[in-house]
Amino acid sequence: MQYCDLQMHSTHSDGTDTPRRLVELAKETGLTSMALTDHDTTTGLTEARQAGEQLGVQVISGVEITCEYGGKSMDMLGYCFDSGADELQEKLATIQEGRRERNLEIIDKLRALGHDISYEEVVAEADKADGKIVGRPHFATVMIRKGIVQERQEAFDVYLAEGGAAYVPKLAVSPEECVDMLRSAGGLAVLAHPKLIRFPKDKTIVDLLRDLKSAGLAGIECYYSLHSEEETANYLALAKDFDLLVTGGSDYHGGNKPEIKVGTGMGNLRIPQQCAEALLAYQSVS
Repeated sequence: MQYCDLQMHSTHSDGTDTPRRLVELAKETGLTSMALTDHDTTTGLTEARQAGEQLGVQVISGVEITCEYGGKSMDMLGYCFDSGADELQEKLATIQEGRRERNLEIIDKLRALGHDISYEEVVAEADKADGKIVGRPHFATVMIRKGIVQERQEAFDVYLAEGGAAYVPKLAVSPEECVDMLRSAGGLAVLAHPKLIRFPKDKTIVDLLRDLKSAGLAGIECYYSLHSEEETANYLALAKDFDLLVTGGSDYHGGNKPEIKVGTGMGNLRIPQQCAEALLAYQSVS
């Protein structure tokens, strides 16, 4: 069998490995295909594609975009789009500016709590890690260094995650808007890690899939590091019921999620290469 990994993050968002290093890891793991799905940016794709050509790994264009559903955040994966499409890049730029404004609000909250931390320090940490977008993992690293917290998970649990003392929500588009922006660039929209979606009391995943299918949703991420065998089977059945493509990804972030490995997740993940082939086949006829 051949395998792939269709959700991986690099230093261009909140991962700790460069795009090239991700391709090298995919090669070392024996993967046939991979997708780079950085948050709200496609800037790492050129480097990843070049490395893929050199190393014989098929690199599929990808991105992960935060949406808002029922007042909570959820994620949408995009694949096989034209990364140079002006409309897509303009919308991603708007989301990135919202991220910058959010970061400044996080700084304000941390300082109001009595913590001596500046945005310049966080930006410098991102630069040091070769990060192209400043994110919460960079905040966490600075907070550890300054003794505000002892470890990364504490930084998120106490301050940076939803419900934390310095949490600020991201600017987010609706799921339907996200599907449309990906389709307008010739790409496919795939619902990311459905296990992590927090549904309103009057909604279920069936309701969400029904709504998004009519909006142009192409697939659902069935294979995922945190999905149990039972959950994976359930999502596979839903994909069949709604005539959706099946995808899968480890959600690899390098040192920011050290328990997750390329291609194998927490050790029991194997994503059939047919998932990558189905994406490319769907894109070619749509």
